[in-house]
Amino acid sequence: MNTPPVFQDLVFVGGGHTHALVLRKWAMNPIPGVRVTLISPQPMTPYSGMLPGLIAGHYTFDETHIDLVRLSLWAGIRFIQDRVTAIDVDKKILSLAQRPAMAFDVVSIDIGSTPSQTIEGAAEHGIAVKPISQFYSAWQALEQQTGQQAKQQAEQQAIAQKIKSLAVVGGGAGGMEIMMAMAYRLQSLNPDPQDQPDYHLITRSADILPGYHAKVVQAVKKQLQKYRINVHPETQVNRLSQGQIHCQNHKRISADAVVLCTQAKGSAWLKASGLQCDAAGFVKVRQTLQTLDCDFVFAAGDIAHMVSHPRPKAGVYAVRQAPILFQNVRAMLLHKPLKTYIPQDGFLSLLALGEQKGTGSKSIFSFSGAWVWRWKDAIDRKFMNQFNALPPLSMDASTHQVNPHLMDPDERSNEHNPLKRCGGCGAKVGSNVLEQVVNALQGEGRYQPRDAVRITDQAALVYQSVDAIKAFIQDPFVLGQLAVSHALSDLYAMNLKPESAQVLITLPHAGQKIQARQLTLLMQGIFKQLDTLGCRFLGGHTSEAAELSVGLVVNGLPPKQAPLFGKDGLQPGDTLVMSKPLGTGVVMAASMRNQCDGRVFNAAIASMLQANDRASQMLSALEIRGCTDITGFGLLGHLYEMCEASRCAARLNLDALPVLPGAEALSQLNIKSSLYPQNQAALQSTPSMQWTAAIAKHPRFALLFDPQTSGGLLAGIPGERLEQLNSDFYQQFTVIGEVCAPEPGASPITFVSRSPLH
Repeated sequence: MNTPPVFQDLVFVGGGHTHALVLRKWAMNPIPGVRVTLISPQPMTPYSGMLPGLIAGHYTFDETHIDLVRLSLWAGIRFIQDRVTAIDVDKKILSLAQRPAMAFDVVSIDIGSTPSQTIEGAAEHGIAVKPISQFYSAWQALEQQTGQQAKQQAEQQAIAQKIKSLAVVGGGAGGMEIMMAMAYRLQSLNPDPQDQPDYHLITRSADILPGYHAKVVQAVKKQLQKYRINVHPETQVNRLSQGQIHCQNHKRISADAVVLCTQAKGSAWLKASGLQCDAAGFVKVRQTLQTLDCDFVFAAGDIAHMVSHPRPKAGVYAVRQAPILFQNVRAMLLHKPLKTYIPQDGFLSLLALGEQKGTGSKSIFSFSGAWVWRWKDAIDRKFMNQFNALPPLSMDASTHQVNPHLMDPDERSNEHNPLKRCGGCGAKVGSNVLEQVVNALQGEGRYQPRDAVRITDQAALVYQSVDAIKAFIQDPFVLGQLAVSHALSDLYAMNLKPESAQVLITLPHAGQKIQARQLTLLMQGIFKQLDTLGCRFLGGHTSEAAELSVGLVVNGLPPKQAPLFGKDGLQPGDTLVMSKPLGTGVVMAASMRNQCDGRVFNAAIASMLQANDRASQMLSALEIRGCTDITGFGLLGHLYEMCEASRCAARLNLDALPVLPGAEALSQLNIKSSLYPQNQAALQSTPSMQWTAAIAKHPRFALLFDPQTSGGLLAGIPGERLEQLNSDFYQQFTVIGEVCAPEPGASPITFVSRSPLH
């Protein structure tokens, strides 16, 4: 595929409603030459309109959350799971909490609001509704501490204390919906009034829902009475302590749990970074959604404060900002005029009443009943269906010409067509890019090109291995870490200590600025993993091509006392163990087809990031002999290699195979890696290998051929060492079978299963 080179970085900070809608629009109409990145601390972002229904039990977690990882995979954009802590608008750099800083050209901020801590003791004794992702986890814990469940768990000493009183501070729409949803849920789980906590709703106003239609207020009050909720109007909360709400005039309300649905504020890092904010910390924006300070910094959703048209924080405004933000970030990149956003004066307001009933108003009209809930439910599900049913994307945009406005002026005259770019040594990355990156990462003056490097002075014998992977994820920082873990796995599989490494990096065609950013993030990931594993970086080589790839030549030293591991070291009677679950191949294949849940994808990435150093050390302590790592040929292919080299046979327990979350289900959908057919054909064409049709129907059988990137170790534990295995070992390793003596004419690998095979 002729992918256009990249010249500009567009970064979205936060996965709010506005950004989610903009990313969906972008995927259907991208700008060739622009790389898009989404940064969010949470991979699943909640849809606030469905939160009361989630708490009440009407919806599941998945029905109410946008899967940002899946959305990003579908849209072909880079997803970074982290939290932004600062923005340097002069240098155009974002600081992140857990990883290196990132550069940008245009950035948009949609991070929602954060809890206001104006009430003394709120942080220690209160539960803030925002951010919603944290609140829902806290609510699940509260749910376990109330009603019949709490009574049963208390008897089992699973929890220390039952919740006897539950309060919500805040008399606005959010507080009302949360209060009624919690009461409905707890009463539906256990209708016995004796087992219900006392409910308290506390508001500073003279009445609930100030500014709402009188009939809406009346409908909500009726529902509050039905749920036996005590309302405390004109009550100012001054302080929270353990089990107590301290109000003005020395009034106290007992509460074991306090939910805060009061006014929120903007994140402190925005103002600290120099952006103009209002008194509550929300970023001031123009009608174009640009900040007052910088044309290339946008803000939307709850975090944005419209200077010309102030509006309350409501999801409807965030949704309607999406088309304007989409058009304006494009216009900013392409040097075109921007459009203005004028928010509407009024909007349809629908409130959930705990049970499947609702109330609402529009202008002078109001309405209540079960049909209002169904109306609200249809609107909410329609919104979420935009992200649950993602349509196939056209690939035509990849062949479009790059707009010259995206290029730096001094690069516009260069040849940027990948098909016309030079090969051979002409395909090397420019020395200015290399010097810039190396000096930035290792210190000024560290860029000193050499024709060759000395490997080591520590040993006469050095083992060497080489491995490479093509980019299968958008994040170069994580890719760099994965590439190191993958390459060093060959050394750990032989019980070698990693000593040094060189890299061979192929960068995709891009502008010099983008190549420098890409190489910086990639090398930061490589350096981090090499440093963690105690392996020296010696140098390497760079070049250009259509796609990003990373290769490493790694050098290892033999152990001083323990033996080397080998594929020929298995003995009959050995117990077969493996250190990581299977399934990275099928998960990555599913992600490319938009059939992969974000949590499944993240679990696979986490497994691949886990190096095999600890597993190798544990095996070395047992002085085992037979070991290999499970990579491209799949578990069955590598086990067959070991059996052949060791002149042994093996019995494999299919039921015991460890599998990544979701991998078995994806395999059952007949999703396979592109290397799967070759792995299966290679063993099927081996005359000695046999398996029955019943075994082939086992739900985990197909995963035996699944190629693994940065897979685990496969080893044989001698029988005399079994008694040394402890709980730490079994946390790292799974027993999957045994090594047997070969039988003439029999398959070198046989399969067993106690599960019914269909």
